[in-house]
Amino acid sequence: MARNKIVIITRNLSGGGAERVIAQLANYFVAQGKQCNIITLNNDEVFYRVDSRISILPVGEKHSNKVLDKLLRYREVRKMVLQQKPDLVLSLPEEIGVYVLLALLGTKIPVYVSERNNPWVMPDVKVTRMLRTLMYPAAKGLIFQTEMAKSFFPESIQNKGIVLSNPVDASRIPPQYTGEREKVVVAAGRLSPQKNMPLLLKAFAVFSSKHPEYRLRIFGDGALRKDLVELARTLNIAEKVELPGRSTALLEKMNSCAMFVLSSDYEGMPNVLLEAMCMGMPVISTDCPSGGPRELIEEGVNGLLIPVGDETALYEAMEKMADPLYARTLADNALKLREKLTSPEIFVSWYRYLFEEDPSEKQDANN
Repeated sequence: MARNKIVIITRNLSGGGAERVIAQLANYFVAQGKQCNIITLNNDEVFYRVDSRISILPVGEKHSNKVLDKLLRYREVRKMVLQQKPDLVLSLPEEIGVYVLLALLGTKIPVYVSERNNPWVMPDVKVTRMLRTLMYPAAKGLIFQTEMAKSFFPESIQNKGIVLSNPVDASRIPPQYTGEREKVVVAAGRLSPQKNMPLLLKAFAVFSSKHPEYRLRIFGDGALRKDLVELARTLNIAEKVELPGRSTALLEKMNSCAMFVLSSDYEGMPNVLLEAMCMGMPVISTDCPSGGPRELIEEGVNGLLIPVGDETALYEAMEKMADPLYARTLADNALKLREKLTSPEIFVSWYRYLFEEDPSEKQDANN
């Protein structure tokens, strides 16, 4: 039976890598003639551009009690999906997928879950992790970002899953910056524990003592903003640290910076690192699970990988990148990934898996 209508369910479209992927996929699906609507658990602002043919249907808060609120929100999700009558549902990230599977039990609507993070860590709530074990067998298919993430799950789940790259819209990637780069170390991401921005501040404090002309610019918002401001003050680098928040022109504002740093403790396939490399930037990243940075960076060739949480290694990597000729060599090699990572075939692969393939038939073939 032809699949023509999809509903995507997520937390919000107010910023973040997964949300950008959703917007890009939804726009691609409607451009291919499919009907696509997006249900968001929260009633937040929409940060990304979506095609006018796509309806964004927010659920919003239902109760002041967190447990009741979650139950009522997903009851509303079930009601909204049944009203939409889609041929399939795509849910992401992983926590949302677990509860969407539970909410849609008995509807016979195929549900696909896209894992967006390190499954050894996320979801970080014990009850949700237990429910993941119970509910993932009910998924029609699963999409993983890396082979490492896929390997976490039992064979029965792996057999109905696939590893797909994050789609990147080539039209929004600026050309490589060719002038003298600004003396700015740049990072971007939620100001949350996962991103370990304190590691970056501490390494930059050491780096700045030897390179006082550099500034540190961190794009993004989050709960740890005040903590980072206080840490910068404690490290005596407050006047050199900028926290401009989110930006709709993030890539353009990053492009001329001396180096991009990803300091996360764990990630899936980090979009902002992928995009920085597509722009031909000098990049430094932690070699964090579940393996996304390692799949992008060839150490010392197109970027630098450092151990997770290693302040000294990060400082030393920044020292290396302070050499413009060395940084340019790595950046030029990173740029070589652009054609591969922005290939339309990535969008096509998502389209085929969701609209044309049947993971259950694939599983039967493997048995």
